[in-house]
Formats: sequence, structure tokens, C-alpha cells
Amino acid sequence: MTAEAFFKELKRLINSQPKNPSHILNSENCEYGDQIYYSKNLFNAFDCSNCADSTYIYDSYMCVNCMDCDYGVESELCYESVDPYKSFNCEYLENCSNMRDSSYCYASIDCHDVFGCVHLNSKSFCIFNRQLTEGEYREAVKKFNVLPSEKILEMLEELKKRYPYTQTNDAHNENSAYGNYIYFNKNCYLCFDATRNQDSAYLYDSHRNTTCFDFTYSIDGELCYEVVDSAHCFNCNYSVFSGHCQDSSYLFNCANVKNSLGCVGISHKEYCILNRQFNKQEYDKISRRILEDLKNKNLGWADLTF
Repeated sequence: MTAEAFFKELKRLINSQPKNPSHILNSENCEYGDQIYYSKNLFNAFDCSNCADSTYIYDSYMCVNCMDCDYGVESELCYESVDPYKSFNCEYLENCSNMRDSSYCYASIDCHDVFGCVHLNSKSFCIFNRQLTEGEYREAVKKFNVLPSEKILEMLEELKKRYPYTQTNDAHNENSAYGNYIYFNKNCYLCFDATRNQDSAYLYDSHRNTTCFDFTYSIDGELCYEVVDSAHCFNCNYSVFSGHCQDSSYLFNCANVKNSLGCVGISHKEYCILNRQFNKQEYDKISRRILEDLKNKNLGWADLTF
């Protein structure tokens, strides 16, 4: 089979399969949302994985008991925050990491018990960047907390004007200088909204991947290339909405698939090509011929859509 014939049949398969109105995988009590994976008790959540007991969260990973948060990672008991990373019991954070018991902070790292602060590192008991004693801090917070949040945010915006904006938001990375919103990565290049990846490049909103390239919205992958909205894949290429697959290419909405090529909507299968079952010898022979033709013609995704 030539590469062109392979793509023609694969497009037919894609168009003949019904599409899920929402993508919710291995989750419990998460009906009101979309693109939710390995989560529990979420309401109005979108593009979230490994989250629990949260509502109105978007594009978050490993968040618990959070509300009204966007791009949260490994955070708990957070409210009205954008890009909180590894934070606990905080509210109104923006671009902060490793924060605890803090409110109304911007671009701060490794702090606890701070209020209305900007660009602080490893501080505690500060209000609007002024150092106080613990007793003074507690009393001042009580007074500020009676004000409407809009008023406090206005004060924070005035303080932000006194500090230069950082070009990137990152912390605890090794040899991963290029990218933004990256944390605990090693040997990574041009990654964005990415945490705990290693030896990878061109990742967006992807976490805990090793030796992966051109990844979007995917987690826990290894030795993969050109993967979208997939999880726990090993040695897979050109895959969309697939999970727990290995040694396969061109998978669409598949789960627990091994040694397969060009499959749509199948699960717990092995040695399949274009949804047809083969034995190992047949699969090895046919798949090798197709993959070699695809490589020689450098077709990549070609004109596939899903």
C-alpha cells in the first residue's frame, strides 16, 4: 500500500466514525466540562487532567479544591488565580509559584503569608512589599480584607507599575532557557506552559514527558512525536485523543493500543492497520512498507483533520 492510498483510507475511517461531543476519559462526576482526564468531581472544567473537587477551572493540571483558576498546576485550595504553580491556600495570584497562605500577589516565588506583593522571593509577612512582624501582618490583613477585592486589585496594579515586567515566567529549570511558564524542566527547548519535562522540545501545555517533540495538551509521554490531547503513550507518533498506547502511529481516539498503524476509535487491540486485524508477521511487513513510503515522501500529517 502506498502512502497516498494509506491516507485516503485513513481519511475515510476518520469521517465514518462518530465524533464524541466531549472528551472525558477515566474521570468520575465530571459531566459538565470537556477535555477532562483522570479527574474527579469537577464542574464547569475544561482542558484539565488529574484534578479533583474543583469548579470553574481551565487548562489546569493536578489541582485540588480550586475555584475560578486558569492554568493552575499542582495547586490546592486556590481561588481566582491565573498561573498558580504549586501553591496552597491562596487567592488572587498571578504568575506565582510555590506560594502558601497568600493573597493578591504577582510574579512572586517561594513565599508564605504575603499580601498584595509583587516580585517577591522567599519572603513572609509582607504587605504591598513592606516587611512587617507576624503580629503586624495579621492585624493589617484583617483591615484589608474588609475592602472589596476590586479596590485591593487597583492598589496592586499601582504597585506593579513600579517594577519591570519579566520577559518570562519560570523557576527551577535546568538547561531549559527558551520558553515561558515552565517549571522543573530539564534539557528542554521552546516549551510553554510545561512542567516536569525532560529532554523534550516544542511542547505546549504538556507535563511529565520524556524525550518528546511537538506535543500539545499531553501528559506522561515518552519517545513520542506530534501528539495532541493524549496521555501515557510510549513510542507513538501522530496521535490525537489517545491514551495508554505504545509503538503505534496515526491513532485517533484510541485507548490501550499496541503496534498499530492508522486506527480510529479502537481499544485493547494489537497489530491493526486501518482498523483491520493482522497477525504479527503480516503487520510487520505491511506497516514497514507504509512507514517507509511516508518517510520518503515526508508527508507528516498530510491533509488529515479530526
